[in-house]
Amino acid sequence: MHGIGELMWKDGKKYKGEFRNDKREGNGIFNWRDGRVYDGQWRDGKQHGKGVFIKSDGTKRTGVWENGKNIDWID
Repeated sequence: MHGIGELMWKDGKKYKGEFRNDKREGNGIFNWRDGRVYDGQWRDGKQHGKGVFIKSDGTKRTGVWENGKNIDWID
């Protein structure tokens, strides 16, 4: 996949956003089945750059991710 699209897993997870060479790349929103959300930047299929993490209870945190791992909260 290349461009903008949506990917859904059988377990209920969902990604909607940009793709490059079949990987999440650019900006996109990932939803877990339990209501958590990551809305932000992606590189090589992983969270990478600035993004907003929303917990199941609606609490929001802005942070920085590197290779799929949160490295700092900036709010």
